[in-house]
This record gives sequence, structure tokens and C-alpha cells, in this order.
Amino acid sequence: MRTRDLIGTALGGLWRQKARSALTLLGVAVGATALAYTLALGVGLRAFIENEFKSRREFWQIRVVPPNYGRVPVPEGDIPPAEIAVGDDLPADRRERLRKRLVQDYRQNHPPKRAALISPEQVAAMRRLPGVDEVQTYHIASGTVTAGQTRRWATVYCGAVNDFTPSLDSHLLCGRAADPSAADEAVVSEFMLYRLGLKTDEQMKAAVGMTLQVTLGKPEFARGNQLAALLAPTARQEQIDRGQAEVLDRIARQLPQHIDRFDLSEFEKAAVKAVLTAKPPADRPKAADAEESVTREFTVVGVTRLPDLREPDPTDLLAGSPMSPAEVLVGPAGEGRLFADRPDHGLGYVDVTVKVRPGGDVEGVVRELEGMGVQPISSLRFYNAVKREVTLIAGGLNLFAVLSMLVAAIGITNTLFTSVLERTREIGILKAVGARDGHILWMFLLEGAAVGLIGGAVGLGVAWVASIPSDGWVKSLIEQQRREEMITQTYFGWPWWLVPAVLLFTVLLTTAAAVFPARRASRIPPVEALRYE
Repeated sequence: MRTRDLIGTALGGLWRQKARSALTLLGVAVGATALAYTLALGVGLRAFIENEFKSRREFWQIRVVPPNYGRVPVPEGDIPPAEIAVGDDLPADRRERLRKRLVQDYRQNHPPKRAALISPEQVAAMRRLPGVDEVQTYHIASGTVTAGQTRRWATVYCGAVNDFTPSLDSHLLCGRAADPSAADEAVVSEFMLYRLGLKTDEQMKAAVGMTLQVTLGKPEFARGNQLAALLAPTARQEQIDRGQAEVLDRIARQLPQHIDRFDLSEFEKAAVKAVLTAKPPADRPKAADAEESVTREFTVVGVTRLPDLREPDPTDLLAGSPMSPAEVLVGPAGEGRLFADRPDHGLGYVDVTVKVRPGGDVEGVVRELEGMGVQPISSLRFYNAVKREVTLIAGGLNLFAVLSMLVAAIGITNTLFTSVLERTREIGILKAVGARDGHILWMFLLEGAAVGLIGGAVGLGVAWVASIPSDGWVKSLIEQQRREEMITQTYFGWPWWLVPAVLLFTVLLTTAAAVFPARRASRIPPVEALRYE
């Protein structure tokens, strides 16, 4: 038989059994639709993850902190054994409970060790890493802000602000951002102005151009503040103006010299003098006990607003830190004026930002940073975790689609097996006029392949049409979970290989399903086939 005759006979057999063939095609089409739909969704979601992460500048920024970031409690091994010793005459369980409580009390009563800093040498090494565009450092400290006679505590940030997310410009109420090259410009938050007594819109606008005094280091009139806290524990230090704090500071400095005038016993006088003249421990860092303070004047050039409830704060520099969000922001040029004279200047940094060139090897840079003994914090781990989860979910959906295709293949086997029984006499006639066993085998295999090809094509079309409304639905679900605007506009991917892959898979599966009934048909003896009723 010629190839054209084989194809015509195969298609004719399907056409004569219209209802059965249609149901079989429907099963294949459903399976192909599920397979194409889940493949397109998996490809689209992986592209979505790739695009959403790598299209944002935060992905290429790595926050670097010391390995023991924060304060580390005193290790139990460093506690003197006598401080946590419990008598042996107690039951073991009670002894262990008491020992744990003694450890807890010791840690509460002894200041924890300070964390290590990222040294300037490490920062220089980061700048030399391949693929690194820039390494940004900054300083952030707690200080006081004085406007006229009003003084308030504030968190002061000194460094680049152009990389805040969201941008600082989007949160400006009035004025502008500080010029990075200007050493005497500052931006303050509306909350800072509110605490300084500037509450109305007119006062806020008038604040642009005013001069602020920023004091860092040992708090100005620190002893006066301590004395105020002792004399009026319910009052806040912010309620004490500059003049009052100065007077109280003078009193506190003279108090040790006049303690003998108080109606106290010699023992009590000695005890009070010991407290007033106590010196800091020798092992505490230099910066922690510096008597010096640095006061500089800055001109307010802009005012930022507080974020809405569902909006990130661009000045929330150290999430979870008591020193965030910042209330006074000074550009990089102001670092020398504020921090160069501080005793801790040059010791290192608690936080550094490494900016990788877009398209570069973020993972490689993270490995290099880990090798330096610092702790890199980036979105790379989250990116890999999300991508892995999406791949697993898409793989599970694809597995269910393949199972539905296998069910359809069983239907094809059943359809063709029934067709062989019904067409036994036809097979005998074909063999009687010269058809060989191979021709009969190929005829039924072509029927299975035709079912797969037509069903796969129909399934692809249905999957593509169904992806259009589904795209909007998936987009709405994702937008409900995320506050910022999405960069990706479609969540189904239709790469060039998907169509031939689905068609090839369905054709191969349905052809394989036709092998058993085709072999049975090819082995029927002609004489028995002609006698079959």
C-alpha cells in the first residue's frame, strides 16, 4: 500500500466512528490543554520572578554588616564560675533552673559586648571585587537638634540618599533634597518639625532656610540631663529647654564638691561620691565614654513627610533598629563636619552597601563577601527560594497534566482495540488484496498519531485562549499581595519551543497508546478475518 492510501484509510476509519473518535479527541484535547496551560504558566511565573527581581535596583545592592551584627550577650563561658555557682546539696533539676536564672541575671547586670565593625580595609577590599560598581558607607547616630531655645533628640543620618527606596523626592513636602556636595545642608522630617513646635503648613514652609544645631557624641549637658531624670523621673528630657539643661549640668558638676554640706553620714557621703565620680570600665570602647561632643550648624533645605500606613518609609534605614527612621538627613559631604571629630571616627562601619553592576554576578560577590568574614544581606536568597517554589509548583501542575494525558492515552488504546474488533473483516479484505502486516500496523499507528496531532492542536488553542482572562486574574491576585507597582504585565509565557513540544509529546503518547491494538490487528490471519462476522 502507498503512504497516501495508508493515511486515507486511517483517517477514514476515524471518520466512520465519529462519536467515538470525537470523544477520544476530546480527552486528548483536555489533556493537551492542561499541559500547555501549566507549561505556559510555569514559564511565565519564572520569567515574572526573574523580571521583578532583576529589574529593580535593590536586587543589585547588598547590605553588609559585621558577622555578629548587633550586641552579643556575654557568653556563658566568660561568666565567672562563682557568679553562677549553685550548691550541690540541691536536687539536680532545681540546681539547673537556678543556674540558668543566675546566668540571666548576670547578663542583665553586665553590659553586653559591642559588635565588631566593618573596617576601612574591608571596605577598600569590597571596592576591588569584580563586578562591584560602588561601595557606599554612611554614619547614623543619636543626637540632639536645637532650634532657638528648643532642643529635641533625633536620629541623624549622614550619607547618600539618592538610593533610598522609595525615593526621598517622592516624600518631600516642601523644599528639595540636600546637595550631595554641600556640607551644610540638611533635610528634616515633618515629625522633627512637629517636635520642635513647628506644626502648621506655613511654619513648615518657613522652616526651609532656617538654621539647626546638630550635636553628636556625648549628649550636650549630659550630666544635667541625668540630674533632671533623677529629680523628675516622670518628665521627659525633651521638656527641658537648653537653658534649664545648662543650669542643671552646672549643678551636677559641682555636686561632688559640695556633698559634705548634705545631712548624710560619712558612709553615705562616701557612697554618693563613689557614684558621682565613678569612671567607666577600661575595656569599654573609646567612643562609648567620650566626653567630647560635636556641634555643627546646618541649613534646612527640605522637609519630608511621614509614610502612609501601607507605604514604606525611605528614611527607615535600619529596619528594627531603635535608631530608625532617621529624622535629620545630611549629605555625604557633611560627614567630615559631623563625624570626623568624633572619637569613633575611622574605627569602622556598622553597615555598608555594596552595589553590583546590573547583570553582574551577585551570587559570586556574595560568596566573596562571606570569605571576608562579614555578613552579606541581599535578596538573592529570597530570589532563589521564590524561584525554587515556583518551579516546584509548576512541576506539580505539569505532573497532573501528564496524568490527564495518560488517562486520555488509555482511552485511545480502548478506542483502537474496539476498532480492531469491529474492522476485522475489513483487515482480512485488505490483506487479501495485498496489504502486509506492516501496512496494517502503520494504519492503526497513524490513527493514534492523528488523534494526538489534532487533539494537541485543539488543546494548544484552547490553552492560549484561556490564558488571556487568566492573565488578568493572576495579575490581580499578585497585586493584592504586593503594594508596589508590578513591572511585569503578563504572567503566561509562550516561548517558541512550547508549541512543538506539546504537539510532539501528545503525538508520541497517543502513538504509543496505539501500539498494542495495532500489533493485534496486524497479526490477524486473513482467512480468519474474512470469516469474522
